[in-house]
Amino acid sequence: MSNKLNQSSAPDPVGGAGAGAPVVPSEQDPRRRPRRLGDAWEGWDPSQEMDDPRRVAGGASLLLALLGLLAVIAAAGWALLLWLAAPRLASLGLDGGRVTWIWTLGAFLLLLPTLLLWGAWLPVRYPSGIVRGLQRHVFGLWTLAAALARLLGISFDRLGHSFVLVTNRLASLARPAMPGEGLLVLAPRCLKADCMRALRELAAGRCAELVVAGGGEEARAAIQRLAPAGVLAIACERDLVAGLRDVAARLPVLSLPNQRPEGPCRNSTIDLDRARVLLAQLEDLTRR
Repeated sequence: MSNKLNQSSAPDPVGGAGAGAPVVPSEQDPRRRPRRLGDAWEGWDPSQEMDDPRRVAGGASLLLALLGLLAVIAAAGWALLLWLAAPRLASLGLDGGRVTWIWTLGAFLLLLPTLLLWGAWLPVRYPSGIVRGLQRHVFGLWTLAAALARLLGISFDRLGHSFVLVTNRLASLARPAMPGEGLLVLAPRCLKADCMRALRELAAGRCAELVVAGGGEEARAAIQRLAPAGVLAIACERDLVAGLRDVAARLPVLSLPNQRPEGPCRNSTIDLDRARVLLAQLEDLTRR
């Protein structure tokens, strides 16, 4: 805290204000000042907290729809490029029928990743190489998808929730890309004490190590130090998006967004039943 109170004017921690010490107005008390959130929470919509249904509306299909829209836009750009290059293509002996075939092939290749992503919810088993490619596709287009969502008035947290669902599904289809041992549960510091105790008991029951991480750097350091076979990451959607893009392509990571009834970074909770299911699923993934 940049504005530290002098010890002589600070309230006595036992008996209230010290002898002769002025009473600190509530608006100047550091414990009562509004919390200043980091840049990651720029544009945060408080109305979508308290488990507002809008935060999870659309599910995984929201991100898939945006990726599909990006593919359609790219296909339209491909068509425009071929139309502008038509005179040059004609001089090379490519008539209209061949140009149409070239456009169709290009458009299909642009749309193929999104089609495969939709197919990931079907009872099919993709080869590991295709799953890794789909993960890279989702991570690589995240910035464009987020920009498109902003233009369409879709909140970052709603899109982030969809991102978590998609990456969880892909992780459930992939095989571990690197050896490891044991499971790691990453928990945020803002988790309520009773939730933290319950989560610690749940992790112990699965022989998983629980690490409380204050941010992305601490989480990455824990993964590097412990080299787990799989990770259950619990955080807000914004932290999960950043972390998943760093490590999800190297080892199985399942994510669980927290619930923030008092806003970001304060007394968050989790769905313990969902955490139990994800941890069991992660254990199965690492045994393949």
